[in-house]
Amino acid sequence: MDVVKVRAVTDWPAPTTVRELQRFPGFANFRRCFIRNYSSVAGPLTSLLKGKPKRLAWTDQAWAAFQQLKDCFTTAPILQHPDPDLPFVVEVDASSSGLGAVLSQHHGEPGKLHPCAFYSRKLTTAEANYDVGNRELLAIKAALEEWRHWLEGARHPFQALTDHCNLEYLRGAKRLNSRQARWALFFTRFRFMVTYRPGSKNGKADALSWKFERASTDRACTDRAHPATHRHSGPGTLEHRGGDPADSRRGTAS
Repeated sequence: MDVVKVRAVTDWPAPTTVRELQRFPGFANFRRCFIRNYSSVAGPLTSLLKGKPKRLAWTDQAWAAFQQLKDCFTTAPILQHPDPDLPFVVEVDASSSGLGAVLSQHHGEPGKLHPCAFYSRKLTTAEANYDVGNRELLAIKAALEEWRHWLEGARHPFQALTDHCNLEYLRGAKRLNSRQARWALFFTRFRFMVTYRPGSKNGKADALSWKFERASTDRACTDRAHPATHRHSGPGTLEHRGGDPADSRRGTAS
């Protein structure tokens, strides 16, 4: 297995606070159906959250469960090799401290996404000053750069899932600054749609982006009542259409 594909998970630091511990089972829970005896494996972690504790009482059993879940996430049957004959799905998120993304495909049973690779990194000092829309755009750009060998020239248009309607800003802006103009030009190299998905359904990428966060403040999250999908159908073009964020397969196949 390519270590680069899974480094975002294997390098995940052990939780030191209750909030950090809550994020990891939340991340793993999205793929619990692929992990045999998930409840038993994750039990030492979830038991530490019972009763809404103020402090984290880390144990050897919790450490073993933490490592076992990371191993489960980075081996088959969860992690799949990318198949160029299948459409890709890119799930992205940005926090105040980092970026996270998951490259996935539908393998076998309909409706179940299998991850092919994980990606995360800390924001630079300058990037941390971006507003939330620009940070989400940066997350998409970083993911496309990381997996451009799979996504640029892909046989099918792919879908990018995000919890912020960010491309609407880029599409409707009267003027773009130099950074946004460079990003807009970069995006024309790919055929993809960006679909809004509420943060509650974007847990995998969200957890990867927040694993760098050590602050105690909650993330401000706003969900749009009417999600939208934006399509890059070719160089210099961007279409807008209504979308259903619950349908994670819509529009991924040509």
